[in-house]
Amino acid sequence: MSGTRKSLGNFFTLLFLFPLTIAVNIIVTRILGPSEKGIFSFLLLLGESMLPILYLGFGVGIIYFLSAEKYKAPQVALSLLMIGLVKGILITGIIYLLWSNQWLGQTAKEIPPEAMLPILAVLPLSGIQTMTKQLFKGCSQFGLLNIITLADQISNALLLLGLVVFTEFALLGAVWAVVIKKIIATMVILFILFRKHRPVWSINLAFIKDCYRYGLKAWVGNMATRANEKFDQLILGFFASSNLLGYYSVAYSLIRFLGFIPQAIAPVLFNMVAKVNDLQKSAIMLAQIHRILILLVGLMAIGLGVSASWLIPWLYGEAFSQAVVPAIILLPGMFAYMASRRVINKFLAANGMPEKPSIVEGVGAVVGMSCYLTLIPAYDIIGAAVGSTAAYLVSTGVAHYFFNRLIPKGTVSMFKISMSDIRWLLDRLMSSSGFLRKFLKR
Repeated sequence: MSGTRKSLGNFFTLLFLFPLTIAVNIIVTRILGPSEKGIFSFLLLLGESMLPILYLGFGVGIIYFLSAEKYKAPQVALSLLMIGLVKGILITGIIYLLWSNQWLGQTAKEIPPEAMLPILAVLPLSGIQTMTKQLFKGCSQFGLLNIITLADQISNALLLLGLVVFTEFALLGAVWAVVIKKIIATMVILFILFRKHRPVWSINLAFIKDCYRYGLKAWVGNMATRANEKFDQLILGFFASSNLLGYYSVAYSLIRFLGFIPQAIAPVLFNMVAKVNDLQKSAIMLAQIHRILILLVGLMAIGLGVSASWLIPWLYGEAFSQAVVPAIILLPGMFAYMASRRVINKFLAANGMPEKPSIVEGVGAVVGMSCYLTLIPAYDIIGAAVGSTAAYLVSTGVAHYFFNRLIPKGTVSMFKISMSDIRWLLDRLMSSSGFLRKFLKR
């Protein structure tokens, strides 16, 4: 399957999920209200933001060494499963210690044990899932990942509807929906892994060392990415009440849809560039994708910006009207990140320079954390939005600085959108009609 078809597979998966996920999110958010929405968002953030801290870049190494075909999946599958499980258990213990001593801040104090403990119990499964998906990405099994993503999101939507919408469980229903989905998903992913790759029952120490050696170069950047994407909400949850985190999480989740198209392209771009092994050719490939993203993500950003003042109250209810201003403030930064910084970082990493994306993300993290700690205590959700946008804009500028140092000026055009770009996009979409029919029959 070509890179274009893989990207289209990702795109159609996301296109199918888009109305489903946003509809369920809206319904569940309306039922929970700002306070319980804030608590639920904080519970989901704990694992998503803290678990990768202990990976030390291991997941990045998995993708690199498998996509470069330096290791085979059966040789390393058991090793990465062990790493995921051990790290999951460790972070579960750390979070429990912090929460039980009330060291996680204001929102965490509002979380009852019956909501926190089930989430902690399945955190080790998150480690297993993450490592297995990294293996699938490294093997370029994007069709399989599309199916897993579809199944995961559909089951999540059905469980949320069943346990939140059609019951009176509210927050606890949402928590148990996550727990049940996590258990089922882990069992399915492990079944697929063992059936497709038939792992060798041994620990590959050379692979583990190589992944850490490569991954540590990218780890700081990976952590900085988490800081840019998640720490605004974590710090807001530490200083502010669950109500305020509920408003901000709605603003963030809505603006996050700017990543709809980049999310489909970025993983495939990494593998394609890693195989090309030619800086100039990969730069030409990146430039065209960058121009297309500037156009498409830009149009989405304009649409959200114009409609936010009535769209958020209409979708989520008047109780969430305070989410409008932070959503508008988040738009410029999220546009820069999704349309530009994300794909440039993939280009740099795929060309064997993981330290450069680390610097990009590190700069963003320093700017963001400085703003969060300064502005959130005084301005809560507005301070969080300003800090996030500042971090995204500054770090995007640094990414372009590195790219321009690698590629001579005038070699490629990153911003000058032409009719040939639009024709290229239309040709790919039109030629996908047969592919789309096959995709939908899967």
